[in-house]
Amino acid sequence: MIFKRKYHTKNLVEIENKCNESQKTHLILIISKNRFTGTPALKYYSMKPYLLPFLLFLVLSCSENDSEPMVINDGENTDPNTFVDEFNGTGDLVNYVTNNAEALPQVSQTSGRYHALLTDNSSNVTLHFHDKQGRLDAKLVEFPFEFVARNIGIGTTAESQTAPQASNSPYIFSGVQVHVANLDSYNSSHVVVGHRGSASFTIEGKNTLNGNSSVNDIGKNSVPDGRADIRIVGNADYSLTVYWQLPNSNYQIEADDWTLYRGTGSLPGTAPEYGKSVYVGLITYAYGTDGVPFVGTCDAIQIRN
Repeated sequence: MIFKRKYHTKNLVEIENKCNESQKTHLILIISKNRFTGTPALKYYSMKPYLLPFLLFLVLSCSENDSEPMVINDGENTDPNTFVDEFNGTGDLVNYVTNNAEALPQVSQTSGRYHALLTDNSSNVTLHFHDKQGRLDAKLVEFPFEFVARNIGIGTTAESQTAPQASNSPYIFSGVQVHVANLDSYNSSHVVVGHRGSASFTIEGKNTLNGNSSVNDIGKNSVPDGRADIRIVGNADYSLTVYWQLPNSNYQIEADDWTLYRGTGSLPGTAPEYGKSVYVGLITYAYGTDGVPFVGTCDAIQIRN
């Protein structure tokens, strides 16, 4: 598992183990976990001053016989090289670099998810293929890096977590793209989840080199709910290794079980020559109009740089 925090839940468990039963009962009442980051809910109680002395009393009384100092860190992220976005706000995405926003204007953070509503694909405006570049919402990162998208995939406009039927062999996807630092250049790699013509409920991999795309997938019905976790590792030699798994909704406490893309972790064709910095982010797109409208969603992204 990746992106574990050194302090937070671990230390709270240690505190709990040192408490007597009465102390545990009270401690449990004021400690909880955020479903993505594992951050203790202590920060929510900072607005209730009367709880702080009580919590400090519990911590001190539970730890009074322990010579090792106990650290509780209620910050969002203790590792400056790690970025996590749970899309907890409402409205536009925050602090992303967006390329070709006009191709897919209805992208937002909604109900704790990245939410891309695709209602119009006239002239394949949303497409990522050859010299077509739809919308990308990305972060600039440097090699080596690790990027994980949690529970990313396609849904209906009525229910974003229910995949559309694959009627008429549509090409509709949501996933992750790595793009060279020059966003006007037709050089990128991507891994997307959705329907790929007759290969429905699959994951597609693609390299686009100087406007020429090579593409394949992992096979029909490999992701039966039209959703997956995607992991892309940017190696020290500027190459990419790609992994996937069915969504691990409890990844904070359950180990991930990553599978190399098509057994090798390599995408088809020749990859672009990436430099030290690249953009990595989320895309949602279609080819043609079958399957439109639909939504692409993602529960969270995690980046370790």
